[in-house]
Amino acid sequence: MNLTIDQLKDALLNAELVDFLQKAYKQGVEDGRELEKAKFENSLPPNLKKEHVAKIFQCELKTVEKIIRMDGFPKCHALTARYPRDKVFEWRDKNVMYMNSRLGIYVSEEESLRLLRA
Repeated sequence: MNLTIDQLKDALLNAELVDFLQKAYKQGVEDGRELEKAKFENSLPPNLKKEHVAKIFQCELKTVEKIIRMDGFPKCHALTARYPRDKVFEWRDKNVMYMNSRLGIYVSEEESLRLLRA
């Protein structure tokens, strides 16, 4: 099967376009997830209640009681039973492995995607 130079150029262009479109799609999906995550995080008040913490960790209130007693969990010193939103998200991102070992309830988004692919 002999291909002309033009046919080879077309085949190469098609392969490059497919690769480009797949990367663009994946980036768009990732950007959409990041946007939804940012919308959720910004929709919460600056000082969280236990109900908000339950939403963040997708757990029941009795599990929130265990989470807020974990080492280093941020608390608002000016208000009782309130937790600073930004510091809670920062603590969550830094303590995923710690939470998994202590409670076995939380898996990061990246880890859940890895588990789904496996």
